Amino acid sequence: MNVNSVEDDHTSSALDVIESPRKRMRLDTSARKSWSLMDRRTDTEVLQEMGVSLLEPEDGENNCDPTNNTHRQLKRKRDIENVNPNISRVISPPGKSSPGPSRKSPRSCDKLPLQPTEQLLDTTLTSAYLIEEETPLGQSVSAGYKHTSSGYSATTTSGKKLKEIERPSEEPVSVIGALASSRDTFSMLPDELVLSVLRWLPKRALAHCALVCKRLYRLACDETLWQRLDLGNKTLAKDALGRILARKPVIVRLASSEIGAWAPAACPPSRVQYLDLSMCSLDARTLEHALLACPALRKLSLESVALTAHAQRLLGKCTNLETLNLTMAQGITAEGLTCMLEGCAGLQSLNISWCNLSEAALNVLVTMLPPKLQRLNVSGARVMTDDMVAALVARCPRLLDLDVSDCSRLGVSALTALLALTRLEHLALSRCYLLPPHSLMKLSSMTSLQYLEVWGMLQSGSLNTLRKALPAIQLNQFMFSAIARPTIGTRRTSIWGLRTRD
Repeated sequence: MNVNSVEDDHTSSALDVIESPRKRMRLDTSARKSWSLMDRRTDTEVLQEMGVSLLEPEDGENNCDPTNNTHRQLKRKRDIENVNPNISRVISPPGKSSPGPSRKSPRSCDKLPLQPTEQLLDTTLTSAYLIEEETPLGQSVSAGYKHTSSGYSATTTSGKKLKEIERPSEEPVSVIGALASSRDTFSMLPDELVLSVLRWLPKRALAHCALVCKRLYRLACDETLWQRLDLGNKTLAKDALGRILARKPVIVRLASSEIGAWAPAACPPSRVQYLDLSMCSLDARTLEHALLACPALRKLSLESVALTAHAQRLLGKCTNLETLNLTMAQGITAEGLTCMLEGCAGLQSLNISWCNLSEAALNVLVTMLPPKLQRLNVSGARVMTDDMVAALVARCPRLLDLDVSDCSRLGVSALTALLALTRLEHLALSRCYLLPPHSLMKLSSMTSLQYLEVWGMLQSGSLNTLRKALPAIQLNQFMFSAIARPTIGTRRTSIWGLRTRD
């Protein structure tokens, strides 16, 4: 080996050391076999070689520096307050730890730059919730929050706006003033919607709503809300009947009520078609004005009501009357009955039982009844004879229901005349004691007869024999008559099958 070769070896080794920084570092620190994380300068160089420098913020500051500990504490304080608003917003001075729970972030170097202290003090509980920096979305935001006139906005490294946080107004908001200045939304509703709401209220509530304002008074008095009125067993004050009819109802029930006096100067026509005045207490003048104000009546009940001659003439003017209940009515005369039957030509159901009619009135009745009459109750007519029954059958051949109970003068001739009613379905002969039991066998020829009432006429044995003789006819099924009666049984909320309450 010559000297030149030795020199070449030393030169090449020196060049290797100069050209390779890692070899030079190994020669300079031969005592250390590996690099340590305790050396900051070496750590920086190694991280730069690994490309970790790309994760540093754009503005070049190192958030891992110990000088930023105070800023991190303030930032963590702000995060805790955003999560838990019950923590007081008092910023701890530098060098002191803030009260409350704390949590170390595993990626504290990736947090956003800290907001200024004055900006932190401006935030309130009404501010929007900030994006959590520890989430992937929060870590992608590197430019921080930018203060604007309306609040704060977060931007990314590309300058794209992510979220804008509104800054609360410094002026106090008056809730009472806002409500006072707001517009009444109920007044904006059309009348149709208000009427649909008022339709669900009872009549007493409607009367209370009419006292609120002029508009509700006008709507509460609408005729569509007063189609049905049930004032049974009530006490009406003076002129109250006129106010009731002014609501333009169609169905009115005033049974067993005490009606105050009503004497108007003029009686405008009402819309009442179904009126129940059974057993009510009212004077003659009030009844006359009520009949005069209701010319469109179709069904009327005047049970146990005293009728004057003028009231009977007014009944004759109700030309649309179809059903009339005059049970136990007082004061009916032959002249008044003539007026009623002449005017009410379309009458189909009539109950004139127990009215103590005279013989002249009964003759008018059987000779002037409408031919289209289908149901008739003349029970309690003690003076009715067989000839009257024959005249009645000839006048009303379409009868379906006939009640001649307690007509004590009827005999076999009357029963024979009844056989001509080929459409009769229900016949009541209760307490007609002059009819022999065997004469009832003739009723087997009436093919349409379904029910026969003979209460108080036969013993149990004779009744069983009659059932066997008339197998197609049911005996004693109805003790009381329902002809032209507004209410039947326990149905106290309807008249003639029509509801009186909404």
